[in-house]
Amino acid sequence: MLPQSRSTVSEVTSVYSSDSWKRIATDPDPVRDLGYDLAEWESHRVTYRDGDRFVFVPVDEDAFDREAYIVATEDAMCDTLERR
Repeated sequence: MLPQSRSTVSEVTSVYSSDSWKRIATDPDPVRDLGYDLAEWESHRVTYRDGDRFVFVPVDEDAFDREAYIVATEDAMCDTLERR
């Protein structure tokens, strides 16, 4: 799952002053501490001559934005649970 922010940058900046950031846990909970909504994403492997790419898009078609997706090479990906 990837987080989707509910807040704009200016809203986050005003809510999280320098002192507020210091009080947030080193490993904050994305939903409770940072205000994210979790969304299901799926990956699609796309093959090119110079190597494969993975395209990540939201599972929920209503959340899909033609300009908001992720393209990554296999080298750029990792299992975040193993790299904490």
